[in-house]
Amino acid sequence: MGVNSCNVPPVANAGAPQNVLVGSTVTLDGTGTTDANNDSISYSWSILQRPASSTATLASTTTAKTTFVPEGAGLYVITLVASDGKSSSAVASTTVTASATNLTINSTSYANGGTIPLRIAATGVGGSNLSPQLNISDIPNGTKRFAIIMDDETAPCQTGISACRHWGVFNLPVAKTAIAEGENLLLQSGVVYGSNYTIGVGGVAGVGYAGPAATSQHTYKLTVYALTDNVTWVTAVPEYSRAKFELDFKAFIIGKATLTGTFP
Repeated sequence: MGVNSCNVPPVANAGAPQNVLVGSTVTLDGTGTTDANNDSISYSWSILQRPASSTATLASTTTAKTTFVPEGAGLYVITLVASDGKSSSAVASTTVTASATNLTINSTSYANGGTIPLRIAATGVGGSNLSPQLNISDIPNGTKRFAIIMDDETAPCQTGISACRHWGVFNLPVAKTAIAEGENLLLQSGVVYGSNYTIGVGGVAGVGYAGPAATSQHTYKLTVYALTDNVTWVTAVPEYSRAKFELDFKAFIIGKATLTGTFP
């Protein structure tokens, strides 16, 4: 009887399909691979298909997890074969769809890189606390919804995921590409507002738009995200800075654009 008569080949699992932005780091996860005999598993990854413009390579081809950077827009087909040293699995595959960051936003409230006008600022500094006007265009194919996040990383605010949150709009329908100054976006089906940096009664964070309130110059970044149709709806009152949102939703972001302004 042959030595392989009682051996069951591994079952390779290359992970779920992903939608990412060009230039982002993609993690491929083969840890879902199984072996009925509980043998040690070795891995063999490869890029079967890539866009003609791409020269992407895998960081490793022999580890359970590996990464690569899709530097061209289009479809990447990744394969994984697992071996237990006696026999090999069938080929498992997954796809990575990379989109260029071709989303465009502009505003009549202030120019990108310009000064945010007083009416957009908080009432505490004499403003009207009006959220800025936005026009969204060059929307990537496959976009289902938008998210809008505005934050501030200027000290004493922190940076990254702990930036001061000024505005968060989630589940915005893709048809809503023109947003008026001060518009109530909760009237759009499914939309929820995120919490902001302000603290209200009982120590509860404020919800909705909180305009700039700095007395020395701060830089405020407002990013609109295009999200794929399989993204999970945001519920309740989320607490997302731009960095935190990008970390949690990186598999669903297929386009983004940022409007930067300073105040005062």
